[in-house]
Amino acid sequence: MTSLLGLVLGILCVVGGAISDSDPLSSLFSVTAVIIVLCGAFSASLVHFGLGPMITAMKGLGWLAKPPKTDLPKFIEQVAEWSTLARSQGTLALENIIPTVADPFQRQGLQMIVDNTGPDDFATILEIMGENAGRTQMAPAEVWEALGGYSPTIGVMGAVLGLIHVMMRLDHPEELGQGIATAFVATIYGVGFANLIALPLGARFKHLAKELERERHVVIQGFMLLAEGKPGIVIRQNLQSFLETKKSPVKPETGDEPAGAAQPAE
Repeated sequence: MTSLLGLVLGILCVVGGAISDSDPLSSLFSVTAVIIVLCGAFSASLVHFGLGPMITAMKGLGWLAKPPKTDLPKFIEQVAEWSTLARSQGTLALENIIPTVADPFQRQGLQMIVDNTGPDDFATILEIMGENAGRTQMAPAEVWEALGGYSPTIGVMGAVLGLIHVMMRLDHPEELGQGIATAFVATIYGVGFANLIALPLGARFKHLAKELERERHVVIQGFMLLAEGKPGIVIRQNLQSFLETKKSPVKPETGDEPAGAAQPAE
């Protein structure tokens, strides 16, 4: 939600700055510039990535309101409970738990444990699944960063097209000022869309993808320990070391003597 507020605030700052300089608000709006810049940038990105990643990037906008996140403390407790159940009743007892797991990655991990997948194959499959998930989660960042790269250049193209249109009407000097101003709106759209929307979104999605990769690493470690038959307490202690813990404030050194202790007489 903070990301959405930041995007809106950035656009409002630009619009507010133009209004404060006594420019009419209508001077910032041009349907032609929108068509050239946005449609051109999205068309170039479609050629670059193809349809699938573009759709993934648009769906990724939902992350701004509700970022995906794995509740690691809850997962650690679940893995410890699964280990206790598997050690007491066998791995087949985990089969009844699979339908209750919402995360597809975790559900597949449990299914492989129930199927008694070999340790080498188990690790390889989890790593491949993790890499595939990572590529999918990084796609929105790559697409939005590409949009941020294409839009300024296409904005300049729109400005040049506008100037060409102005030059063709030199016989109407009273229209030159407004025509030139309108032509440069495309440049504003290109640079503004890149630096206020596309590039910040790309950086935000990249940060989220890295956080998900870190969480996925903890999940993989948990399933590896579960597949090895480690006790729940060992799994809990091992995985909790991956969690970020708040450092306790360092107390200032006061020396060996307690405060207010009497000093020896010389």
